[in-house]
Amino acid sequence: MQLTESTRSMDLERIVLVPIFTILLVTSTLALFTRVNTPLDDLLGALVLTHSLLLVAFNLLVVALLLVRSDATAKSRSALPRIAAYAGTFGPFLLGFAPSSEVTRGLALVGVSLQAAGMAFLMYSLGTLRRSFGVAPQVRALVRTGPYRFIRHPLYVGEIVTLTGFVVVGPSTQKVVILAVTAGIQVYRAIQEERLMSRHNEDYASYITATKRFVPGVF
Repeated sequence: MQLTESTRSMDLERIVLVPIFTILLVTSTLALFTRVNTPLDDLLGALVLTHSLLLVAFNLLVVALLLVRSDATAKSRSALPRIAAYAGTFGPFLLGFAPSSEVTRGLALVGVSLQAAGMAFLMYSLGTLRRSFGVAPQVRALVRTGPYRFIRHPLYVGEIVTLTGFVVVGPSTQKVVILAVTAGIQVYRAIQEERLMSRHNEDYASYITATKRFVPGVF
């Protein structure tokens, strides 16, 4: 019986995701070293390096928060929300295998700026979430500071902005489809998380009335 209870209480998501994001941390760090050795003679190069630095910091923060996060008080019992959570998290990596087309330097500058801005917002949101961070729908302490004062899902907003930058830098039909599917998955994730939080946190109803889902004052 004790073994069964111990197994149930194990944070399986942590066990699975820490190694994955550790690998991503190592690969992003190695990629950063190649960026550092590239001459930064213009704004575009500086933005590319900035995004690379933020990506390393993001992966490091994810690993750290997975290790120290608080235990969930409730989890979704349905398989579909969990599948969507992992699809929304790792599906965007398909962008790296999709074809790209050449763009003007001005458009490349716009795209890389979106990547850097989106990643910076991701870092800000994740740093605010702290020990309440999770991937699959789970209930932890309600965070109402930082960007969470205005919108309920800033992590998804930051991700979509970042991915949009990737599409702008090397657009293709396949990349647009991946971006659109990812955005749809993130909307579904947001709805599922809100339903779970509403059932298990009595303060969440008032939080919903005081905030928007993705865009302050709009949606």
